[in-house]
Amino acid sequence: MIKLYNSLTRKREIFQFPKDHPVGIYLCGPTVYAPDHLGHARTWIFFDWLRRFLLSKGLQVKFVQNITDVGHLVDDTESGEDKIEKQAKALKKTPQEIARFYEAEHFRDMADLNILKPDVSPRATDHIKDIIDYIKVLIDKGFAYENQGNVYFKVRAFSGYGKLSRRDFSKSKTGARVDKDPLKRDPIDFALWLKADPSHLQHWSSPWGEGYPGWHIECSVMSTKYLGQPFEIHGAASELIFPHHENEIAQSFGFAGKPLARYFLHSGMLLINNQKMSKSLGNFITIKDALRQNDADTIKIAFLSTFWRKPFNWVKKSFSEARKIKEKLLRAKSNAQSGQAIIKSKIEKILDNDFNTPKALTLILNNLSKLSKEDFQYLEEIFGLILIITNKLSEEQKKMINQREELRKRGDFKQADIIREKLEKEGIIIEDTKKGPQVLTF
Repeated sequence: MIKLYNSLTRKREIFQFPKDHPVGIYLCGPTVYAPDHLGHARTWIFFDWLRRFLLSKGLQVKFVQNITDVGHLVDDTESGEDKIEKQAKALKKTPQEIARFYEAEHFRDMADLNILKPDVSPRATDHIKDIIDYIKVLIDKGFAYENQGNVYFKVRAFSGYGKLSRRDFSKSKTGARVDKDPLKRDPIDFALWLKADPSHLQHWSSPWGEGYPGWHIECSVMSTKYLGQPFEIHGAASELIFPHHENEIAQSFGFAGKPLARYFLHSGMLLINNQKMSKSLGNFITIKDALRQNDADTIKIAFLSTFWRKPFNWVKKSFSEARKIKEKLLRAKSNAQSGQAIIKSKIEKILDNDFNTPKALTLILNNLSKLSKEDFQYLEEIFGLILIITNKLSEEQKKMINQREELRKRGDFKQADIIREKLEKEGIIIEDTKKGPQVLTF
């Protein structure tokens, strides 16, 4: 029995999975105008764990993660430049060149993190007709209106607006966003389709003139197309609760008269030394930068130590501790014997209760010497770890290991430790045993 915290109800609920079709998961994907950053990695790693966990239980899963390649405007507002177009103009490229380049970079990052590929990765620009048809239905049903080439969702037509974010708009007279649009009938309405001005590089013909879709409508259209409605799990980081997911819920109900998804899961934000990551603060870390300093296993082990719904604070200590834990796992795996998995059922029970990875990690570390090869296989399977142990050493490294052993025999432990520390920086762990030094490389 799996329990997951549902942001919509703010309760841990029993996960009722379907019997007649795969579990549908829709995860908000990248806006492909810049490199993926660590905040993205934290969210995508968690949902990869969840997907792997469900698969390990024998469930079928259909995992959809979109590619936003139009309509996501600067500062997530409804005016100003499209993020991709802004980058295209700066680099003197086409929006398509920018989008395809960073889309490829995204999938390279995911492969480097050993994250499973989505079953479907739909691009917004490939679904313009679907988006237009969807908006037509909203207009016909009285949930949307057109004004001078723009189309807006009529928020007050949906009584449940604000339920996800716990915001009360029933008496609101001010805009939900900082930008004010005189074409809106009500300041809290939001855009479904925007008229393209002459400087806009991406635009399509529609019943309302040349324009392009709003960011929110894209996810409603693509999730429904590939998963139906309602599907099981809609996921993203917590900062997308409002307005993105709130707007998705509203327009999806207007379209189909039923919920978009049964469970909304939101991972906690990533902080850098207790501050929100921001280019202006100089603390912006891309996935590629992170992987230059730490391997994928170390990053994942660090994330395991913090509950998925809580903010993760990226500090130097987090990763020095994660590296030590990885070393312990490597040593234990090298000594593990074949046999029955002793903690699989215990780990599964812990993860069943809202995916409590810190508690699972504590159990693992408290039972390292008892773990079988089958236990490690299970941990690698559900957490996407690659605990590779090799013994490929250079001639210089072999020489250093022998030199260290000679120093130890002479009682010069200070110099021996200096060599040991140098080898550890090269990914070589030496464990001293009664039979002599045991060498692990990773």
